[in-house]
Amino acid sequence: MVLALGTLFGAPVQAAAPGIAAVAPGDKLCSLEEWTARGLDECIKRLQEVSASRVQCLSAPNPAAPDSGLGGWFVSKPTWNVNGPAGKYSRYGYAGYDYTTYDINCVQSVMHPDYKLENTIANGEFMLAAGIVGVSNALRERAWAPDEMWGWADPLVEKATTALYKQVFSVFGVITLAVIGVYLLWRSRQAQMSMALTTVGWAILVMVGVTAIASWPVQSAKAADGTLVSVLSVVHDAVGPRSATTTTTCSDPEPGACEDHRPPAVRAGDTAAEALLYRNWVRGVLGSADSETAKKYGPALYRAKSLSWSDVEAIKDDASRRDGIIRAKQSDWMKVAEQIKTEDPEAYEYLRGTKGMERIGAGFVAILSAICYAAFDVVASLLVLLGFLIIRWAVIAAPALGTVGLLRPASAGLRRLVNSVLAALFNVLIFGTGAAVYLFAVDLIMSTSSLAGWLQVTLVLLCGVVGWILLRPYRRITQLGGGSSGTSLLTARPSAPAAASSNERTPATAVAPGSTSSTTVPEARPELAVSAEDPASVVRAEARGGADPVRAETWRSPDVPESSPAYAVYRPATVPHQAASRAEARTEPAAEPAQRTERRSETWAERS
Repeated sequence: MVLALGTLFGAPVQAAAPGIAAVAPGDKLCSLEEWTARGLDECIKRLQEVSASRVQCLSAPNPAAPDSGLGGWFVSKPTWNVNGPAGKYSRYGYAGYDYTTYDINCVQSVMHPDYKLENTIANGEFMLAAGIVGVSNALRERAWAPDEMWGWADPLVEKATTALYKQVFSVFGVITLAVIGVYLLWRSRQAQMSMALTTVGWAILVMVGVTAIASWPVQSAKAADGTLVSVLSVVHDAVGPRSATTTTTCSDPEPGACEDHRPPAVRAGDTAAEALLYRNWVRGVLGSADSETAKKYGPALYRAKSLSWSDVEAIKDDASRRDGIIRAKQSDWMKVAEQIKTEDPEAYEYLRGTKGMERIGAGFVAILSAICYAAFDVVASLLVLLGFLIIRWAVIAAPALGTVGLLRPASAGLRRLVNSVLAALFNVLIFGTGAAVYLFAVDLIMSTSSLAGWLQVTLVLLCGVVGWILLRPYRRITQLGGGSSGTSLLTARPSAPAAASSNERTPATAVAPGSTSSTTVPEARPELAVSAEDPASVVRAEARGGADPVRAETWRSPDVPESSPAYAVYRPATVPHQAASRAEARTEPAAEPAQRTERRSETWAERS
């Protein structure tokens, strides 16, 4: 009876056990929209737990730190509140962008050794891609935040400027003022009041400017930085990468805690890391970045493989929490992997690492995409950084160049310094605006799901080429406005028009091969001009003075009539009757004695 009662009433109790194992029946699993709306934690809890026997055959990857790998060398810890909307780059840095094998310990067949070699090659490719993107993101963040980039240089600027002002400007400036006084006394004999006032006014302007800069060197540099950053902030807010809004319920009661506090440069970094690194990494892990499996479980796999900045901070505060955080992430990886094995066996083969060549292809595409993206962004960031650096060097050099620049005729060096500063200001604004527009275009291209992956990369490259072509005239940082003529705001002068002489001759035109070249000589005397087509003129030239017939053939009279000259040329031994006889000799050929036909032929042959 006891056994019968136990069998009768014990069966329902044992039937409840499978209900615990199957925590999430098929109708309670999160859909694709719920994975986005409810969050990863809630949807992962609905997945079925992995049995203990199965866990012994599995080896989940260890999560990596945000600053790991080559890309981690360029990343820095965020200084803003990361509790609000944030991308993968701002939360996890460059962690997790590598491949590992999975579920190969309990299989009957041994995994082919080529799989591990192929995974190693793919990991090397992703290391280079992450490094390229890391360089681009790091330069952009520092270029758009000069206070963080050049804060170390404030003591240098202050000490160097103060030392040059006290040791150079204050001492030798007195000598320069004395030279200015002597110069004004010497030029006073010419009674040029405008010149004297200009010299005195220039000296006063330089003295006031150099004194103000030397009194507040750091404040002067930061004033220029603040002005530029304010203008760039307005531009980036208007056309820069868009702010994100959280799709889950905010649990932080503090006002504004769940708003997007990321700077525009970090938002651009999230866009680049998402499009160039994460999507290619998912292609190697699950076979596609646009499949339903990749959209549902790709973010969960990446989070389980990466440590966030908050995780690193928690481990730093309490080292005993390290093992618990790592085990929780490994458990999430195994639960998600088991669900992928059930829903999409083909994607699970990619997850195991048996598709090594596909992973190599994904890594190659990641490198190519990173190069296309960073080509323009890196150049723009470097020019912006160079502009801020020129401003600080100009503050240091102002007292030294101002010592000589007090004298206006000797102020060329000070003028070039001012021109370089103005050019730096304009280049910072121009390239900062160009970078903001370029990043906005990249954000739109990468967020358009209707565009194929190869087409997105091509459009990003074309946008960079267009930006490079349009901003090409402004790449020369030492010229205001980027002109190639070397003129600037302070040194530009109206160029004198070329004097057009009334008797100017046209240069010789191109001569066909084999013919005699011609050269127009304005000073050529008309009586020496001979025609190469008239053999008799050669004889007359020889008779007049033994002129070189070969040289005479290269001179020709002008093709257009000459105007009356504004000068007279004195020609000795030229009398009216001689001039008339010479003119008659030029117009009428001299009569030659009659010759026989045979003799005339010999004469022409000898002359030839």
